[in-house]
Amino acid sequence: MNCSKREPDLEGLRRFVAEGDRSVPASFAGRQALIDGIGGALDTVMAGARSGRDVRGLTQLVQGAPGAGKTALLGEIARRLRAAEAWRQPGDAQVPVPVMLDRDLLCSEEETVLAIVEAMAEAPGWTVGTADFRRTSARSAGGGLGLPPLLSAAVRLGSSVVPEPASFVVLRRRQPPGTWARAACLMVDEIQAVDAAASEVLNKLHNGMRGLPVLTVLAGLGDSYDHLSGSAGLSRLSIDAVHDIGCLEVEEAEEVVLGTLDVFRVDCEGGDASGWAARLTRVSEAWPQHLHNGLRALAEGLIEAHGRLVDVDANSVFGREAELRGESYRARVSPEIEVARCLTGAILAALPATGLRRGQVLREIEQAADPADPEWRLPGGMTAEAFLGHLIHRGALQQGQDDLFSCPIPSFRDYLVEQGLGSEATL
Repeated sequence: MNCSKREPDLEGLRRFVAEGDRSVPASFAGRQALIDGIGGALDTVMAGARSGRDVRGLTQLVQGAPGAGKTALLGEIARRLRAAEAWRQPGDAQVPVPVMLDRDLLCSEEETVLAIVEAMAEAPGWTVGTADFRRTSARSAGGGLGLPPLLSAAVRLGSSVVPEPASFVVLRRRQPPGTWARAACLMVDEIQAVDAAASEVLNKLHNGMRGLPVLTVLAGLGDSYDHLSGSAGLSRLSIDAVHDIGCLEVEEAEEVVLGTLDVFRVDCEGGDASGWAARLTRVSEAWPQHLHNGLRALAEGLIEAHGRLVDVDANSVFGREAELRGESYRARVSPEIEVARCLTGAILAALPATGLRRGQVLREIEQAADPADPEWRLPGGMTAEAFLGHLIHRGALQQGQDDLFSCPIPSFRDYLVEQGLGSEATL
């Protein structure tokens, strides 16, 4: 970290605060083993294309509770790929191309192929463009809906040659795997919300599309694996390719804080930057969303202090951090959880720190539920299984790599228990 005297970036701090809790992190740290694993899978699909082998079943899934940093991770992978290509020297290996795809477009093979083609346009040896395909959907090239289908330039000029609709088969014929100088890293966020219509495209991507060097990286909530292996039919999704993410390591969280101060050129002289990093990490429990909100609170304090860390009012910052954390908890409490607040509190109070297996959690739900009491009955006619799924979606529970369910954020568990059973229950 460079703490030399510099002009603080107050305008950048203001933008960071104004963008809210969905803003792009100013600094990224951690998840290195996961990123390396995805990099290895990209190397594998590229090697398969060069050798003429079909490489199947490498779809990668990143899953975790809301606020675990899934979106930030996808953004960081894309940023690193772009940065590596920008600094690539002649003779270096070609860097994969990031392709960020809206999950709604995943329902259409045509839109998925066109997104890949558009992203690959600048790759060496690439000869295919979006204008070489006939668009059959009503979605315009800019992503709008309700416009007439767009045809290629040849059709608009009255040529008798009508291009084929975009598909993986046509793309493979027009741009054979052996001619790809770079692999494509196709990333789709919020995959838990994708519907069954996307299953055909997902399966084609998962099965390698006869050698095309495209790696699919999906991100979603903690039960996304169950969703994909069920309604989407990806029964052969490798366990090794499923990555559960949660809290950062303490050192990683502190690195995020120090990196953020550096990005905004904060004047840290006399301000104990390491102490701020340690305290923000502790109060946030190293949970990415809460750490991010803590940094937003610190940014507000730095704006007031004209970018000088030593002049920041710590009481004001940590009071604001607690306020933002409370707002995030209230936003996660759905109407269903609110109605069944006592039941929810009892379920989480019964969870040991080590967690419980799925069957044990379902038993706790069934035993605690009381159909005669409005605050203890299962909401909206839900079954115990459906309510468990709902708690996972809201971030109250997460299944770890050991298959045990626990609350990924201890302070959120305490909040829900207190809301349902009173403050004495959390003691």
